[in-house]
Amino acid sequence: MVRTIALSAMGGGFMLISQPFRMSVLGGVGAGVNKLQAYSPYSYIALGLLLTCSAAYSVFAPQRPR
Repeated sequence: MVRTIALSAMGGGFMLISQPFRMSVLGGVGAGVNKLQAYSPYSYIALGLLLTCSAAYSVFAPQRPR
């Protein structure tokens, strides 16, 4: 959990510092939202199914040996 928070904070800090990277990320997110709106409501249903399946897989994934 600490590793996830630290990586998110470092990524967020880098996005605050680097304007070209921030604009690239925001442009990509905006393009994704526009595609979702263009194919709605089916794209929202597919996104919901994808998130539900990925959450179920992460909860019920088999143990990995260390």
